[in-house]
Amino acid sequence: MKKNLLIFLMMIMVLNVSAQIERKPTVIKPDSVKLVAPFKPTNQPNRSGQLKDLDLTKEQLILLKAIRETTVKAKAIIENDTIITDSEKKKQIRVLQKEQAKKMQAILTPEQQMKFKQVNPNHP
Repeated sequence: MKKNLLIFLMMIMVLNVSAQIERKPTVIKPDSVKLVAPFKPTNQPNRSGQLKDLDLTKEQLILLKAIRETTVKAKAIIENDTIITDSEKKKQIRVLQKEQAKKMQAILTPEQQMKFKQVNPNHP
C-alpha cells in the first residue's frame, strides 16, 4: 500500500513538473518570410500596358471599365450557379468573353483596333 501511494505521489510530481514547462510560440519575423507572387503566364501581355499603347480617351476608359464590370458580375453568376455542369459553365463564360470582346472592339477607333490586333493576334 505504501509503495502504491509513493508511486502515485511520484507520478503526480512528474506530471506537475512537466506541466510547468513553458513552450513559447515561434515568432516569424516579417523580413524572414518570402512572399510568393501569384502565377502570371508569361506569354500574355500586360493588360494595363495594352491600354496605354492604345491611347484611349477618358470616355473610352469609362466605357471599357463598365463593360468589364458587367462581365465580371455575369461571370460570377455563372460560376456560382449550382444547377449547370462545369463544361456548360465554361461554354457560357466563353460566350460571355466573346460578347465582351465585341463590345470592346465597338468602342475602339479603327486605328486603335489595328494596334490592338497587332498586340493581340490571337484575340477574337
